[in-house]
Amino acid sequence: MRIFALIFITAALAGCSSLDSFSGTGLVKVLPHYLDESGRHTDGVTLLHRDGFQNRLRKNPELVHGVSYEVNWYGSGELTVRLELRSTKAGTDPMVLEQAINGTAMRTHWTPMLLDAKTYKIFGQPQAWRVTLWRGDQQIDVQKSFLW
Repeated sequence: MRIFALIFITAALAGCSSLDSFSGTGLVKVLPHYLDESGRHTDGVTLLHRDGFQNRLRKNPELVHGVSYEVNWYGSGELTVRLELRSTKAGTDPMVLEQAINGTAMRTHWTPMLLDAKTYKIFGQPQAWRVTLWRGDQQIDVQKSFLW
């Protein structure tokens, strides 16, 4: 019986070592989603619905009325998420969106960054993006798209 308890405790402690990756503050991932006229990024409840809907919007740019960037981050304290966008329209200046956030626990959080229909029409299709996480004047982490 002791051997089983020892194996269980050893396995549990080995599994906890993966939590070290979320110590501190940083970005996990960024999910850009096209939005339709109603502001939806999916037409169903499953990931398959979402992927199919996103594919349809990607193939039919006239159906796209905005873009939402879902930023997954972890940490605590007062932080700033900065989203920088480059447009496919010639002569359009890059756009910067910032949002102050406050993490209260050492867990992951989701922060949406929205490019609404009016701004999307003026700015055009985003070609590349970069998301940075800041604490005051210090950059903590960065994630960017392939074309950045």
